[in-house]
Amino acid sequence: MNAKLPLNFEKAQTWKQLVMEGAIGVFPTESFYGLGGNALDESAVERVFSCKQRHVEKSLLILIKRDWLLDFAVVTEKVDVLLDEFWPGALTVVMPANKGLPDFLRGPGDTIAVRHSPSKFVDELLGIMNKPLIGTSANLSGHPNCRTVDEASKQLGPLVEFWLDGGLTKGGLPSTIVDAVEPDFKIIRKGEIPSKAILPFL
Repeated sequence: MNAKLPLNFEKAQTWKQLVMEGAIGVFPTESFYGLGGNALDESAVERVFSCKQRHVEKSLLILIKRDWLLDFAVVTEKVDVLLDEFWPGALTVVMPANKGLPDFLRGPGDTIAVRHSPSKFVDELLGIMNKPLIGTSANLSGHPNCRTVDEASKQLGPLVEFWLDGGLTKGGLPSTIVDAVEPDFKIIRKGEIPSKAILPFL
């Protein structure tokens, strides 16, 4: 499937059916193009790892809406304050995984990495699907991030089943990643949100 964003009703339903059947594909985020599919589908998660040529023991980022968070992570008051300030935004937060979370979504130390993206396109897709999206970068592991569908196509090629074109993304820095596992929060990747803005909340 190849389509321009935003999707009309017919294309939205076609895309939803593809994703619910396990398809993975490329879509724009607030900075670069992402690669993903239904985050609750183990086969889709495995295929994203394979497509990126990435080791399975590394965890994947999950794109969600804020009000879904308690289904996936243990949220403390301190985390809530952090998210009130920076979500939706370019902040990925690593939190303790909810007890009911499937093993294939758990990262090292029983954690999960989540982001509420400020991208209108990501918000549109989450609304259509009403499920979280895998939201890793649309590139081969260790290769440059992609700002267009064409750039992503050159790296990922025929392994991808849908291409959603939102035009040129703004690029810049990737999301800042904060490890929010108690007791000590810390920045584990510097990114779009400056460290000096986040440090007062850690």
